[in-house]
Amino acid sequence: MTVRCDLNVNGKSRRVLVVAKEEETLDHVALRLCAAILFFDAEPALDVSPSDPMLEDVGFFPDLLVPDGVGGIAVWIECGNVAENKMTKVARRIKQGRLVILKESVEGGKRLREVIKKEVRNGEFIEVWAWPRAEFSKWTAAIKESTYVYGEASGQTLNLVLNEAAFDVQLVSC
Repeated sequence: MTVRCDLNVNGKSRRVLVVAKEEETLDHVALRLCAAILFFDAEPALDVSPSDPMLEDVGFFPDLLVPDGVGGIAVWIECGNVAENKMTKVARRIKQGRLVILKESVEGGKRLREVIKKEVRNGEFIEVWAWPRAEFSKWTAAIKESTYVYGEASGQTLNLVLNEAAFDVQLVSC
C-alpha cells in the first residue's frame, strides 16, 4: 500500500508519501503516518538510505528518523513490533538521541515495556507510546490511498481530521 498524504499540521503544509515495504501491514503504515504527524515540526525522514552516514555505526534502519542537524540522530522512531536485539543496539548506539516506539494498543505497549524492563539494558530511556485500541481502529479505517490531514499535533497529542474522521487523541506513555 502506498499512501499519498497532504499534511496540514500546526499551520504548515507538506506532502508525504508513505510507501509500505512488502512485509508491512496496514497497521504498520498507519503507525508510520501517525509518527510523521507527531514529529511533523521536526521534518522526519520517512525513508532513510542505507548509505546515510547517520546509520553507519547503528547496523539497523528506523521506520522514521529525525536528524539533529549536525549529522546525528535526534529521534529514532519504530512502529509496531520491534526485535529485542534491535532495541538494545539502537538504544546503546544513539547516545544523544531519543528512541520512540509507537504501538497499536495500550496493552501491546505495556507488554513491550515489560520486555524492555527485563531484557534491554538502559531500557528506561526507550519511550513507548500507545494508541487507545478503539481510536487506532478508527485511525486505520480512515486511511485511504489519497489522504488529507488537517489539524494540530504536539507531543503525544493529535487533534486533527484525517480524511473525514475527527481525532482528539492522547497517546499513552507505557
